[in-house]
Amino acid sequence: MAVLVSGVLITGCSSEGPVTSDAGAAASQQNQPLDCEAPLSGASTAGTATPVSVQAHLEKATRSTSGGVVVALGTAQGVLHCAAGRADTAGAPLSTDDVFRIASVTKTFTAVLVMQLVEEGRVSLEDQVTDVLPDLTMAKGVTVRQLLNHSSGLPEFLDTSFEQAVREDFDRSWTAAEVVAQLDKGEREFEPPGAQHRYSNTNYLVAGMLVEELTGQSLSEVLRARITEPLGMSHTGLGPDRPEPVTGFAPALPGGNTEGFSYRALESAAGAAGGMVSTAADLVTFATALADGQLVSAESLAEMTEFSLAEDGMGVGLGLMQDEGGLIHHEGRLGGYGSLMILSSPNNDVVVVLSNDMYVNVAGLAEDLMPTS
Repeated sequence: MAVLVSGVLITGCSSEGPVTSDAGAAASQQNQPLDCEAPLSGASTAGTATPVSVQAHLEKATRSTSGGVVVALGTAQGVLHCAAGRADTAGAPLSTDDVFRIASVTKTFTAVLVMQLVEEGRVSLEDQVTDVLPDLTMAKGVTVRQLLNHSSGLPEFLDTSFEQAVREDFDRSWTAAEVVAQLDKGEREFEPPGAQHRYSNTNYLVAGMLVEELTGQSLSEVLRARITEPLGMSHTGLGPDRPEPVTGFAPALPGGNTEGFSYRALESAAGAAGGMVSTAADLVTFATALADGQLVSAESLAEMTEFSLAEDGMGVGLGLMQDEGGLIHHEGRLGGYGSLMILSSPNNDVVVVLSNDMYVNVAGLAEDLMPTS
């Protein structure tokens, strides 16, 4: 049973273009708060005579779980923030400004950092990884683009004996180089690089190593200098100095939750692939800034949102995914936490769903939140 799991919302691919500033404009109108007691207008209300409120729907969805959920929905009317469920084993209620582990949504941040370095001419998407990291023999022939769109063939480190190493010492801090070194003598999942698209967390560990090598700084320092501080995302971070997240609940965790044991091995191993923490509000800020061109150029965003069809049917871009309905997003799961960030939908909504319980269906709640027309 894997401790770390990543995924996407729905399989499929669409040819729709990149997100536009409309999504960001919708999410930026924070001076027009919406009401959590308003009727839910999404998919779950289809055919119902009396739609329930957003708050009631969230409370129902978390009634039988140990944790809960925080959602943020940016529309033309403003940004809606709602919370339901518990933040810890004592039963403290979740708040809309609580911090969560965001798992594989981290990959979008890492991809943005790489694209910024591409724009600065420090690296090209067509450069080989070994041009920057010459000792990483397993990445021979792999380009930077192939890392970001999961077409490298690099094996998934979670499919190895690595999980057992993590469980043997939950308090250990892992570097990306230490994790990747365990795979460096193994075979790639397919040849040649670029022949397929197969999701692998290892790709983003290596991408994080590239960022550190090119900048001479730690990934957490680069993240802070280039994204979180400029955007005022004070509750978002990576590494030991990050804000403390709420309790996570999952049967695979010792004691069934994150209280009373160190999460350091898990979060440090996930690193650039899934180690960040954030809030729903901060992720709306990030999604808005990315859509509006505050983080990368229109050309870079077009590269990120050029989607290829993976073997499992998902549309894969650079740090972003796309489903058959045109939703541009990334989802993640990490021992007791689930996350989903949607940058663009047919209605130009920006949606964030964060949970601290593995039994909460973050994708289903996002679908419920978005209008059906």
